[in-house]
Amino acid sequence: MNIGIPTLNKKYPRTSYWPFSPFKGRTEGIHADPSHFVGVPVVITEKLDGCNVLLHSCKVYGRSVSTPSEEKWMALVKKHHAWKITEPDIYLYGEDIYGVHSITYNAVPENRTFYAFSLRDGTGSFSSFAKMSDYATHKNIPVVPVLFEGVFDSATEICSFVNHAHEEPSVLGGEREGIVMRLACDFAESEFPLNICKSVRPGHVKNAEHWTRNWQPCQVLASV
Repeated sequence: MNIGIPTLNKKYPRTSYWPFSPFKGRTEGIHADPSHFVGVPVVITEKLDGCNVLLHSCKVYGRSVSTPSEEKWMALVKKHHAWKITEPDIYLYGEDIYGVHSITYNAVPENRTFYAFSLRDGTGSFSSFAKMSDYATHKNIPVVPVLFEGVFDSATEICSFVNHAHEEPSVLGGEREGIVMRLACDFAESEFPLNICKSVRPGHVKNAEHWTRNWQPCQVLASV
């Protein structure tokens, strides 16, 4: 018996909101402290409008990690990427845009519907962004678009950058869902609410009917 060794919660934690986010959910965690992201290396990535997906031990999991997902909108990430994650202590999280939610992006190759954004090991620690990116790149898995890597000197400077980022279109074409900001370094799961936050466009849930009821695939480029 492994007494005293905690069981890893594979579910990706809820992300705090940047306090000046145009949209804030009512129940999705605390609001981030802007000063926590000043004077330290941070990474800002585009928040894509898709499914939160976990790849682990050659399987695909949705928001619920109790059992592998068999949903049709997971078909392409299963076909192209899930089988690459063979290490038993690696948990790779990403956004999958194959099933259209509220934003229709430009057409993508069928092996680029999944974009990795976070990696953690069997201890539950979240790896640095650089380690996650290197791992995904080595496995030929796309990474979420990076909008900024560096250090901000003030919260005002961060606000200016985030506000401007909201005004720009998505790197994938179409409207931008938002941004995610995190410390560039690795950190423990207990520090997750402090070290990562998101800012989301106003009224980002625009569909009255849940997207899964009549789901549509994204535009996929024909094979050459």
